[in-house]
Amino acid sequence: MRREVFSAENRRRMAIMMVAAASFTIGTSNAMAASGPATKLVPCGESSCLQVSGHRSDPSSPVHINGRPVTVEGGKAWKVVLPLQTVRVWSAPIARTIAVSVSDADAPGTQQADLPIGLLGHVTELALVVRGR
Repeated sequence: MRREVFSAENRRRMAIMMVAAASFTIGTSNAMAASGPATKLVPCGESSCLQVSGHRSDPSSPVHINGRPVTVEGGKAWKVVLPLQTVRVWSAPIARTIAVSVSDADAPGTQQADLPIGLLGHVTELALVVRGR
């Protein structure tokens, strides 16, 4: 029976692989914890609304969306639901992101939150003219 499966070289390789896997897992969880604000469409009455959610270190820190103060629900984990018409008025035409800022000592500055694809797009009507002889 050959013992090379458990040789010193194989044990070293396994140890390196385990350390690399652990480092990757720790790095991934930190990146996920520090992720920015998120958006999604939610139903609200007869129409749809945009829900924006995020995290802040101080529950009393004000939140601004596209430079406008908003009243949020929650503490450190917060969310706000905005009618799509409000988002359209506050955003540039065909915008793909919104600016979310939390006046937080731990994370100052503005982060961009991706909007759902095509949310602020415009419908372009196309026509095709076919001439026959």
